[in-house]
Amino acid sequence: MKSTITVRPIDFARDKAPLISMLVGRDRLRLEHSEGACKDGDAFIFVADEGGTAVGWAVVHTNFRDDQDWSPPDDDTRAFQQGDNAYLEHIEVTARLRSNGVGRLLLEAAQAEAKHLGKKYLWLHTAENNVKAHALFDREGWEVERTVYPPWKPTSRTRVYKKVL
Repeated sequence: MKSTITVRPIDFARDKAPLISMLVGRDRLRLEHSEGACKDGDAFIFVADEGGTAVGWAVVHTNFRDDQDWSPPDDDTRAFQQGDNAYLEHIEVTARLRSNGVGRLLLEAAQAEAKHLGKKYLWLHTAENNVKAHALFDREGWEVERTVYPPWKPTSRTRVYKKVL
């Protein structure tokens, strides 16, 4: 039997433990740092929910904040979080549910919310070797703007994607 996945805004009290169990390293730090940004309206997070348990998430920043551990922040990081822009910092789905449309559902929710908030563009970075992510973003109408070696990973070629909302 196929499970039903819904997408909803994060509930930190309910979702923190299940998300921590699927996240590693910096992604756990993202979760910790994002709660204040969400409360202040500078970010939003959608969770993919399976039977009341978080099985994926998408983190979007709408206003740049120094307390989000952008190390070091570059011009793109700042520009992608101001004015008409929002930044999809992270999207992840638990391994057992990947390639089942959950990422698409999270992207659709993030795009709709950013548009609702008056944003015209959604941006993201992804590693050049992340083939599955590229397939998802390409299929969902994102455009590759350029490739960069960002300051936080100076030896890792990274794609910059843009979605017109």
